[in-house]
Amino acid sequence: MKNESFVYQNQELGVQTENGWRSLNELAKKQSRPFYLYSQNSIKQRVKNLSENLNGLDFKLHYAMKANSNASVLKLMKSLGCGADVVSQGEAQWALENGFTAQDIIFSGVAKSKSDLQFAIENDLYQINVESLPELKRLGELTKALGKKARVGIRINPNIKVDTHPYITTGFQENKFGIAEYQLREVAEIVKTYPGLLLSGLSSHIGSQIREVPPLIEAVQSLLRTTRSLIQDGHPITTLDIGGGLGIDYATGDETVELEMMKSFCEKAKDVLKDFKGRVMLEPGRALVARSGILCTQVEYVKYNGHKDFIIINSGMNHLMRPALYEAFHRILPLTKRSETPEKLYDVVGPICESSDVLGRNRQLSPPHEGDWLAIMDSGAYGMSMASFYNRHEFPEEIII
Repeated sequence: MKNESFVYQNQELGVQTENGWRSLNELAKKQSRPFYLYSQNSIKQRVKNLSENLNGLDFKLHYAMKANSNASVLKLMKSLGCGADVVSQGEAQWALENGFTAQDIIFSGVAKSKSDLQFAIENDLYQINVESLPELKRLGELTKALGKKARVGIRINPNIKVDTHPYITTGFQENKFGIAEYQLREVAEIVKTYPGLLLSGLSSHIGSQIREVPPLIEAVQSLLRTTRSLIQDGHPITTLDIGGGLGIDYATGDETVELEMMKSFCEKAKDVLKDFKGRVMLEPGRALVARSGILCTQVEYVKYNGHKDFIIINSGMNHLMRPALYEAFHRILPLTKRSETPEKLYDVVGPICESSDVLGRNRQLSPPHEGDWLAIMDSGAYGMSMASFYNRHEFPEEIII
């Protein structure tokens, strides 16, 4: 049996819950506009799988909440033992409001303002991952002015290029993220200057939607070498943040291959880190929530313009930006399969006044009826969190089941 969260029974798409299969049509009938649906069971299984694969390592998962900051999702993550990885004061405040403690929170991000850093210091967040020498100096000045201390993690840019979309690579020398290894002597000098800076960890994150293990392990190995060098120089490095980035296969609903990749990564990472005396932290986002979510949308019109066929829906790039931003692929499935007519090729397009507002090109589907519901699959990550009010359409509802 395939590992899938959303499956058909009797031509109807449904979600696998802890209490069995549940029809999505029954949920859709109660909705008047597009809605995101998140499967609690799917999220639980992903956290469980990743945690079990890391068994034997002193670790903590810090959920990258930029992937999906729905309040119910955050509360679920906290209940499952996860911390939070945030990239703004707004995210940090939202995490605190939804059950996370200050000691659960890592503050990452490349452009932290004085207000961001002051918030992190005053709220005693567990670790601030610094991304540049000027940021480290700013943080030092603020600890001095406030008379407080801050635990610092240095985000290293290991100059490792990965096979993913160029917009979501973060660990290569062309990217804006992190501090180059040759700058670590300057880091040490700044830390000496400001007694409030407690250099306690190193961090690395090389990108997102990575579907090969070797570059991820190469990054862990690079981070460990740097850690050993700093420890020899007298810096008590007690945390190693090895980032996130594990991807999924958007082309299929079968999760088997990516779960095997997750297991392989964890086994290899544990082997590399077996002698590290400290806590290992991970920042998974997409790997935990992408499969859990779908965007449900209704067909407004079926249109032929003399050249091609279109399915025009009431949701678009304003609700799911990824296809327009990255030319990302999401499967599109009907909530009810219609077998009475042969399938045709359609472009599935939204209501936004942009030609880029296409959620799927050349998709083979049975001709739908106006009012039919479609599901845009695997949209639990970077869906609602990137939604906008463009053209002043309403936001979709969010439901967790």
